[in-house]
Amino acid sequence: MKISIVGATGHVGSSAAFNIAIHRLADEIVLIGGSKKARLLQYVEDLNTAVTGLDVLVRMGGYEDMRDSKIVIIAAGSAEVIASRMEVLPQNLPLIHGIAQNVKQFCPESIVITATNPVCPLNYAMYLSSHLDRKKLIGYSANDSIRFRMFLSQALGVKSSQVEGTVIGEHGNSQVMLFSSVKVNGKRFAVNDQIKQKIRQQAAMLPALLEDLRMKSGRTASWTASMGLTALCHAIKEDTGEMIPCSLVLDGEYGCHQLGMTVPAIIGMDGVQQIQEWELSPDEREALNRSINILKPAMRYVEEFLTKK
Repeated sequence: MKISIVGATGHVGSSAAFNIAIHRLADEIVLIGGSKKARLLQYVEDLNTAVTGLDVLVRMGGYEDMRDSKIVIIAAGSAEVIASRMEVLPQNLPLIHGIAQNVKQFCPESIVITATNPVCPLNYAMYLSSHLDRKKLIGYSANDSIRFRMFLSQALGVKSSQVEGTVIGEHGNSQVMLFSSVKVNGKRFAVNDQIKQKIRQQAAMLPALLEDLRMKSGRTASWTASMGLTALCHAIKEDTGEMIPCSLVLDGEYGCHQLGMTVPAIIGMDGVQQIQEWELSPDEREALNRSINILKPAMRYVEEFLTKK
């Protein structure tokens, strides 16, 4: 299987390339970067050395080298975030539009995973720009659910492998943590109000903390994203039918049209096999409606921008 990564010189793209390579999820990995050719060449040489004996070929290339890719991961774009991922929509939207044209030209049958933020409107932009099947266009937003499970395991005093929990809505400040989805050891678990409040506070504080650390260190949460992107690639390659929350273009699901947001999705070899519509508690439904209303203007911004193209 061939996987191409656009934006491979960035933290997310390079971390994903390493994880995908060492897990042997592709026979060939094409790294596509911008102007940092020396860094890209360095990554190619180092990765090829790292996977010696694993029968994985890593090479650098341009958009034309995406041909025959089963999966294309988009990790290119501005990582500058101050208070909200939405702030970089004007910078990243033209970039995604351009990448979409290349995907449409060189590998229209690929499954495209967009990891560039703000992912909800940008995956919607990928859909409108490429005119590809929405079930093959996946916005990466699983970090929210990964962190939710981390907070749950810490608060409940159990191993993270024992906890399940899903976040839907905006991949951003209005995300909705579904406490109704929480399971411990595979069984439904009723989280008390005190723990709910503690986890909500942790989730609200985390973006500012991560942004402060990014400003000081220059790194993003790329290792987390690379783990989630690797899980998506594994689900596609092995046709697992695993439920992975993703930002998807909706057409009636959760009462939404012409809108992208995170929902629970069954992932397999053809991309999204099914969007699951879960029954939500009244407070979760209310929170989701607020998130949808925050996302709507971003979707209209995307539509207006593309209308002018």
